[in-house]
Amino acid sequence: MPQHSRKKLTSGKKVILGVGALAASGLAVGLLVTPSATAGGTGAAEALEQSKAAIADASAAKAAAPKARTLADGTADATVVSGVTVDGGNSARVGTTNTQTITVKWKVTGGSTLYGSNASIWRGTDQDSGLKQFILSEQFEADTDPCVASGAGTFNCTATFKIDPQRVLTNADAGAWKIELHAITEAPTDVSTENAKTWYLKRWSRLSNNAAPEPVAKGKTITITGKLERANWDTHKYAGYTQQTVRLQERSLTGSYATTSSHITGTGSLAGVEKQTRTATTDRCYRYKFEGTSTTPPVTATGDCVDVR
Repeated sequence: MPQHSRKKLTSGKKVILGVGALAASGLAVGLLVTPSATAGGTGAAEALEQSKAAIADASAAKAAAPKARTLADGTADATVVSGVTVDGGNSARVGTTNTQTITVKWKVTGGSTLYGSNASIWRGTDQDSGLKQFILSEQFEADTDPCVASGAGTFNCTATFKIDPQRVLTNADAGAWKIELHAITEAPTDVSTENAKTWYLKRWSRLSNNAAPEPVAKGKTITITGKLERANWDTHKYAGYTQQTVRLQERSLTGSYATTSSHITGTGSLAGVEKQTRTATTDRCYRYKFEGTSTTPPVTATGDCVDVR
């Protein structure tokens, strides 16, 4: 099954073509190393142009190839992209120091020859005048194949992105991002979209929890203290997440956790802090839970059980 694993450059930009596609088109294979462009501003615009050039070159290779004999051989009448996911869902999270790998997956159907398919991630209102970030995949940068054939006219594709929060991100980058994706097969209709999926890049969160004292005498007061923090991509440290709803959950030693009350995290010197009290009656476990926002993922603290004597 032909699949794209080599590169053809007609405009001085990157494109990945299939072995079968190259043989069919009769075009020569060239190699040009272009600078990596993964940051905002000028770098984002350069990366966008590289992506556009790859799409144009794949379309040109398709146009130059002999036309399919008929559609009766199993070739569909349109290229279809489906199953687009980011890290297995619709969001990814990044901390303060470690480079994080973000994985985008999709499926291409509609033709046995794949002239080109790749994904890029970007942020902004539009690509013409509101582009903030545009990041090319590791596969695009390394001229490697993001797609493998998995049946007649079907390809499973995976693109990965290395995100260094200290080099690439600021707090303004948290929130909605988009996936630009193209897929070009010998089917008459191709896919080229600036927004194959809207997803959310989030600042890594953590939530501490402590119930004390332990052990405690029956009838005495138990204090449950927690602190909600999230990554700050401007300072590269964790900071308390203020004015956020956290839920206090409780259970018996053998039961399941259930929410007993909801509270708002503190500000100022108590940024992200929450503190509640309970009267000790029987052995019991406590924890805080945060449901998450569009910029911060959900997190549940490790439960802390108190021995009541």
